[in-house]
Amino acid sequence: MAEVHYGVVQVGDRWTIIGDQLRFGAYRNRHEAERAATRLAEQATGLGLPVRMHLQDETGQLHRPTLLS
Repeated sequence: MAEVHYGVVQVGDRWTIIGDQLRFGAYRNRHEAERAATRLAEQATGLGLPVRMHLQDETGQLHRPTLLS
C-alpha cells in the first residue's frame, strides 16, 4: 500500500510543509504549519492512505515520523 509522507520544516524565518515533490506554504511559526499539515494529511487518511508526519523542532532536529491513520 502506498504511504504519504509530509514534513514540517523551517526554511529561513518561515515554516513550510514538504512532501514528495511538494513545498507548500510559508507560515510564521511551527504551530501554524503543523495545523495546516494535519488538515492536509486528513485528506489522504480520509481516502484510506496512511500518512507519516515528520516534524522539525526549533533547534533543527528532525524527529521520528508519526503515523497518522
